[in-house]
Amino acid sequence: MQNDSRHFALADSVIRFVDMIIKPMVVISIVMYLLELEMSIRYDWQNSLDAPPIFLWSERCIATIFTLEFFARWWKHDPFFYRPPHDHYPFNIWGFIDFIAIVPFWVGMIVPVEYLGVVRALRILRSLKFFRYSRELQLTALKFYRAYHNMKGLFFSIGFLWLFFAVICLELEREQQPETFGGLLDAAWFTIVTGTTVGYGDAFPVTVYGRLFVGLMLIPIIGSIGIAISAFTNACDAVQALEDDPTIDPIEEWKRERERILHRKRLGRDYRMRQ
Repeated sequence: MQNDSRHFALADSVIRFVDMIIKPMVVISIVMYLLELEMSIRYDWQNSLDAPPIFLWSERCIATIFTLEFFARWWKHDPFFYRPPHDHYPFNIWGFIDFIAIVPFWVGMIVPVEYLGVVRALRILRSLKFFRYSRELQLTALKFYRAYHNMKGLFFSIGFLWLFFAVICLELEREQQPETFGGLLDAAWFTIVTGTTVGYGDAFPVTVYGRLFVGLMLIPIIGSIGIAISAFTNACDAVQALEDDPTIDPIEEWKRERERILHRKRLGRDYRMRQ
């Protein structure tokens, strides 16, 4: 028991130390990556071994500290706890964020050189660590979380509408434009670019029926985007009211939202069973 207390005290010491330096370390990590990326392009460095040692050693030091933090937090929360619900560290959102902060370094040791650039780019995800220390960022995440689960039915309807748009465009245009509308992915790309009003001009209907169909479908397609934005805005407004109350804990609100979602799922299962 005394040994466990010593281990927990050591874990607390590591966590307190990391908490004091975590923000500048994240900033330094991202800045060093961006500098290395820019200089790699200019000087044709193939990997980190071609770059000055400061880039590699700074990443090694930061990744080592983040790794120690990960295992210290895991040890503090009892590494042998696996009973439901599975929201215990490292299986909760904080454990996931801390895990992806160290993944780029350790995975970079085993991936082929040609994929090393993509793995290094994952270091930018370390900025998610700021969420642990910022109430404003936690409330922002709550906005997206609440909006997503309130909009799943809307997303399904919009996806069905856009799929219908893509398939009909493909059928109307593929004979006249086999290179531009050569497959479903080409039609889906055209649908996304047109529906979001970006309009790169790389694809457009040339047949009379294709132009007529696109003209008519643009109304519900663009309208679906407006509905999604409106639904997200309503979710943001609901969370914004919480931000003005300093006594509100975003993490507790996150848990309450999760309980509401689980309750709605149970009601949905009960409804299907009665059918």
